[in-house]
Amino acid sequence: MHLDDFKKNYLGQSNLLEHGKLVAFLSLQLFKKLIKFFPDLKQYDNKKDLTLLECGALLHDIGVIFEKKMNKGHHKIGRDLILDNKISGLDEVSNLIVANIVRYHRKALPNIEGHRHYGNLSFEDRKKVDIFASIVRICDAIDFNHLDMVNELNVNYDKNLSILTISIPVNIMLNIGYDRNLAKKKDFLEKTLGVEVLFD
Repeated sequence: MHLDDFKKNYLGQSNLLEHGKLVAFLSLQLFKKLIKFFPDLKQYDNKKDLTLLECGALLHDIGVIFEKKMNKGHHKIGRDLILDNKISGLDEVSNLIVANIVRYHRKALPNIEGHRHYGNLSFEDRKKVDIFASIVRICDAIDFNHLDMVNELNVNYDKNLSILTISIPVNIMLNIGYDRNLAKKKDFLEKTLGVEVLFD
């Protein structure tokens, strides 16, 4: 299925599509800023891999419209929609990577033994999922209210203390629950990079 068809069929509600676009924009921005502090990430700074990050971020909520009907989390529904329909232009492994990014944008972290779609990937591709999904998880939390209030992130890293600080230029006092959502979804990035993540 063409990417435009995924957007049309599953993100038809304008707020979901706009939210997906913003999360994709922020995810690419955050990734580029992290490279400065974590040189190992440069291996993913290429058109093919960045396309996977962008697709995963854009489509992370495609399962939302089926959540109540299927009584299943939209992150799992979204994963299955990608695996069943396949994104045109992406090979089998790339589709599996995008599906896993969607799967891990919320809820449980990957488990190689209990999660077969994750376990079916190579070690290198699992690392790719970890970094990309953990970034999408953070950026989804940044726009948790779908109000499109954040368009720029600043990142600083204290190597001695292993503290990564993400500065978000918005008055979080205007957003009840904003800080709680960020705190809840930073765990994957902390585990993936081996840092403590703070927000200001």
